[in-house]
Amino acid sequence: MAARERNLAFAAIALFLVLTPVALQPLYSYDFFWHLATGRWIAEHHALPLTDPFAVASDRTPWINGEWLFQLLLYGVHSIAGLALVAWSRAAIVAAIFAAGFFFASRDHRTSAALLLTSLAFAGGSARLDARPGTVAAALLVCSLALLARKSRAATIGYVALTILWMNVHPSALLAPLFAGAVALFGRDRHDAWIAALASTAALLVNPFGVNGVVAPLRLTAFVGSGEFVNAEWLPSPVRLFPILYLTIAVGLIAFASARDRRDQLWRLAVFAALAWLAVAHVRNQGLYFAAFPLLISPMVRRELSRPALAVMAIVPIAWVVIAFDHSAGVAPHRFPIAAVTRLQQTHLAGNIYNPDQFGGFLIWSFYPQRRVLTDGRNELFHDYIAEYAKARLDSRAWRALLGKYRIDLAVDEYRGPLETIDAVTRQQRFLPASLAYFPRREWALIGYDDVSMVFARRSAFPQSEIDRWEIRGVVPDAATR
Repeated sequence: MAARERNLAFAAIALFLVLTPVALQPLYSYDFFWHLATGRWIAEHHALPLTDPFAVASDRTPWINGEWLFQLLLYGVHSIAGLALVAWSRAAIVAAIFAAGFFFASRDHRTSAALLLTSLAFAGGSARLDARPGTVAAALLVCSLALLARKSRAATIGYVALTILWMNVHPSALLAPLFAGAVALFGRDRHDAWIAALASTAALLVNPFGVNGVVAPLRLTAFVGSGEFVNAEWLPSPVRLFPILYLTIAVGLIAFASARDRRDQLWRLAVFAALAWLAVAHVRNQGLYFAAFPLLISPMVRRELSRPALAVMAIVPIAWVVIAFDHSAGVAPHRFPIAAVTRLQQTHLAGNIYNPDQFGGFLIWSFYPQRRVLTDGRNELFHDYIAEYAKARLDSRAWRALLGKYRIDLAVDEYRGPLETIDAVTRQQRFLPASLAYFPRREWALIGYDDVSMVFARRSAFPQSEIDRWEIRGVVPDAATR
């Protein structure tokens, strides 16, 4: 057995070395930069922010930041060697998730099947495990499931310790007691499992915010379900966009249906069903699902289905990832207003910045504390603003009032489709570039643009000499269909 585990360890290390460069991709998460900026704030102040220091439109309520530990570690990595090291570190974590999953899933003499399942999971999950707290949470989930399967007192202690770490990295730690409870309800060794369930429940409270740290994620989930705003990460996962998700769900159900010892696999089925439901319900949860998939499904595979041919087939999903994705380090240029922000930095114009929420993190990282943004992707901190903004986008007077309320003198706006308008004189229908409606040139000067965004400055806020120096005249970047 020792020789087998040693061989499996070598195989897992080899898989890690193969997957790391394949998992490398540009940083594309819109939330990445506000996480990085928060880590910088924590490091500089040696404390956690009590309220949001970054955005002018956020609610003046306590900021329950349950991801603070990830943010601090992220900033530490960035301080060593910049964004390239962050990208490679993320790739290494993703590779480690699936290499560890393969190792733990292979302990029950199903190496070839485990490799194929791991390969499928990697193909489905590598793009969803970006440089965010959820990726570290996925790594902790893999370790936690491996401990749950060990059924020993030491494993129980380790599970509780991991839950504490998990809770200070990502709120998905709320799943830890539920998964231990599934083992307690359906597993054989129920005594240790009940201890793990109860102790991990208490472990959730070991965070800087106590009970509020547990309640805040539940409130956010309820806020998302209210329909007051739309965030792509909280939308359901459609089949046409995520076929591998539904393929692996079908594989999991077939594996359980054909398993010989289904009674022993009930707790794995319960955990699998919970993670699959979360992944289908919200795109953002797919990373957790794919990370756990090999560990949960491999033990269900019948021994006669474990064949060398399956290991050969595992090459195909990995090869698909190699071909389908960009494997460079750095920042994805099609996601962030990099050139436009550089232009704004060159002007040294000061003032609060209007922005759509997806640009907020990049602008915070680029300008705070010299300038503050309007909003960002932390939806739970913008209850009042979200309602204000929805109204303002449809009413020009409300729009002007919104910009005035938050003293907006600069804007970094996204490209939008043309607006349908009615000519006041002829009553004819026509389409107007959105930037001319929201930032009319008699009041706002276009001072920069790139393929992602346009930058405007309020004319009345700056000397005419500064406007003349930076204004780009005769150009409407969103006039053409983009």
